[in-house]
Amino acid sequence: MKIEKHWGISLLAVLAIGPGLMLNTSLNSIREILQQTFNNQSYISITPVLIGVISFAFCIPFGPILRHKLGERSTYVLSMCLFLIGAIVSIASNSFLGMGIGRFLQGTGTGLALMMMIPMLVLSFPIYKRNLALLILIGGFYGSSVVGIFLGMLVNSYGHWRWLFYIAAVLSLLGICFSYKFLTNDHAKQQHKHHEPFDIIGVALMFMVTAFITFTLLNLQKSGWASTYVWIGIVGSIIFLCFLFIAEWHIKNPLIPFRLVASRKPALAILIAVIGNISMSLTLLSLQGLLKSGSGFDKGEMSLIYIGLFAGIVIAAILSAVLYDKVGPGVLGIIGAVIIMGVSIQWMYLDGQASAFLFVSSFAALIAGVGFTVAAGLMGAALGGPLPSLVPRMVTVQFIRVTVSAVIPVISSIVFAKVYKDHLATVSAESQVASKENFTQSLHVKFEIITYHTFSTFSCVLSIVVFILSFLMFLTGKGHKLAHKPHDKEKNKEKLSTEEVHSKKATPVFERSPKEIVANQVIGDSEYREALKKFGQPKPSPDKMLHMRDQEYRKALKRMKDMGQYAKLKNFE
Repeated sequence: MKIEKHWGISLLAVLAIGPGLMLNTSLNSIREILQQTFNNQSYISITPVLIGVISFAFCIPFGPILRHKLGERSTYVLSMCLFLIGAIVSIASNSFLGMGIGRFLQGTGTGLALMMMIPMLVLSFPIYKRNLALLILIGGFYGSSVVGIFLGMLVNSYGHWRWLFYIAAVLSLLGICFSYKFLTNDHAKQQHKHHEPFDIIGVALMFMVTAFITFTLLNLQKSGWASTYVWIGIVGSIIFLCFLFIAEWHIKNPLIPFRLVASRKPALAILIAVIGNISMSLTLLSLQGLLKSGSGFDKGEMSLIYIGLFAGIVIAAILSAVLYDKVGPGVLGIIGAVIIMGVSIQWMYLDGQASAFLFVSSFAALIAGVGFTVAAGLMGAALGGPLPSLVPRMVTVQFIRVTVSAVIPVISSIVFAKVYKDHLATVSAESQVASKENFTQSLHVKFEIITYHTFSTFSCVLSIVVFILSFLMFLTGKGHKLAHKPHDKEKNKEKLSTEEVHSKKATPVFERSPKEIVANQVIGDSEYREALKKFGQPKPSPDKMLHMRDQEYRKALKRMKDMGQYAKLKNFE
């Protein structure tokens, strides 16, 4: 059976990115089991999770670079081999150190593949059904993270965790096999005449930033805010982050082009994606905690409840693909924020003694709501600027988003411990009621539930922030569309222009007007069209053209010069 290329690329993208995202979320929920397995107090259970996510973030900018150097298939196979070796090392490890090495290799492989596969995935679809790429992004990538939550629940129930890495290893092997069918090395560009200088400064500063963030989070998890090392790490992270921002803003060929996300729509989209992710983490932690602390469901019922996660993925993937071009990222973000807000408010006033149906519907609604905000944030940032700079802009967005996602689990656990401790300290005469053993157990459950309610309150506040940001992005407009379905009128124009090309080949160039030459060009990007409009303005002065700051205008001039039309137009001035 023949598989269309865009579905083959979709399969490769999910196999390359999905296992890494799955392991990140599943390992974060089984940290206590890992600590019991290795029984090594010199390392803390967050270490493997943190190392995997940080190495993932660090390697994101290098994927597009390797693709141009080595080609698509070579880069893909390299990333998958690194991930496979990392999975094998993690399976064989008997300590946090060995598992940390394995997780570093896995994060490196996933990071290299991410920004090579996302552009390939989107561009592989025909333009009239390119919205289906969003279905793969939400259903495949975001869905893999949610699958990791479900698998983590199974590990917590049965106690065995190494089979997670067996699954990841098998998936990476499948990716390597399928890559020889759907990928080639045709895009390797080894014959460049003008090589852009590599951003060594950016690499060094990015390494320092990620190293200080890792150092800070590990010490924060181990010693809390009172540790001197934590504040040294915070100060170092801020300083090198500022250096990285300044350097990448001014370097000609930056590794992380922050300038491309400085406009309104990409900046708002990044905030929506990040804050929506934090809100989801808090609400999901609250729901899982309430499910564990106060409910009387058995394992079968809890498995049924987690099916709500998969229902939410399906809803988010299908509706995001259908609605994005119709309503734009702003409205999609508003819908997601309202859903998260509703779930958070509902669970602020309910305890774990709720029906299984309520848990199922809450999980489904929460995952769907966050899926809408993820789609609004990522695609709003990707399509929120000139299309030629989509890949470097998405490199910046993904680096920021993944780095923040490394911070969320640590901060959440610290905040949970602090809030729980504060609630426990408010105990008064209640300690004199009932026996000490029964009281201690019931009090522990009671204050866990209160703490989870507090998390729901935080999530509600964050969803309100997402709502405001989404409304502001709505005011900036829909932006570019994913899918463009050709109308009959445009088809006739295209047919007519094709016929005119053959007839005008016999017409000398000097008999054609500049307006006629420009009108026959096929222009896909709105910024490019604006530049051409400026180009057609009467009598532009040389000084004005020399000092013009519009980057899109200069790109249009360069493109037309490359096409050989610039010289023709000069003859008519």
